[in-house]
Amino acid sequence: MPLALFLAPLARAGAAGGAHKAPYGVDVSLLYGALTYRVEGSLTETIDRPSGRYDVAIAGEGDGIANRIESAGTFRHGRWSPLGTRSFFSVKGRESRSDITYDHARRSVEYHFKGETFFFRRLRVVDDVLPIPEGLLVDDSISAMLNYGDQLWAPQADGSFVTHVVRRKVVRNEGPDDVQQHYRAELVPFKLKVGVDAETRKPIAQFDLTRFSSWAKPEQPAQVTFGPDRRPEHLNLPMILGTSVQIRLKTP
Repeated sequence: MPLALFLAPLARAGAAGGAHKAPYGVDVSLLYGALTYRVEGSLTETIDRPSGRYDVAIAGEGDGIANRIESAGTFRHGRWSPLGTRSFFSVKGRESRSDITYDHARRSVEYHFKGETFFFRRLRVVDDVLPIPEGLLVDDSISAMLNYGDQLWAPQADGSFVTHVVRRKVVRNEGPDDVQQHYRAELVPFKLKVGVDAETRKPIAQFDLTRFSSWAKPEQPAQVTFGPDRRPEHLNLPMILGTSVQIRLKTP
């Protein structure tokens, strides 16, 4: 499962400037609780506002599970934009790696991915370069949450927030162990529908997981809970086969 994608949005751990470090945790329940994992790790964020640069590193480890994400970006045209993102994730020896480079001057994204499916350990490999259409907003999860937190992400007419992210192109109704001989990358919409929780009165947002994971439930979107400072505090990811992921972040 590409859980690295879902760890990345938690990188909003202090955008006031300078370096910040905060703990985070992930609880994973697979196959109706037959397998459970817990990751404890730290998130380090450095934002140099005078030079318009950010660097984020997320690293965690548990029994049979580990992850690392690195993202760097720049401030251009009034918003944060990614320059490069690397991720690594491992569950019981099943590894997933991605390396993404954004060339904004040439309006292109270079995408590399190699990952194993969970049950049969089949390989999915992508090496591709995509053009960025003129006027299209492109983010990774880090820059998207920085832009949301700094109120640099303008909402649509219906109040939702829309940008685009690059990922492995997924065929319709792809199963957890389905593979193809050749893969391409694609730019897909990433849309947040933000509302207010009736009990806590905290902002909550939903987004569709089906374009990002073959484990996603089409009828159940993921949910992000934000604190009053617009930083993510909790992420709930319901999935197929009795699988769920809970991600929590403590701000410094």
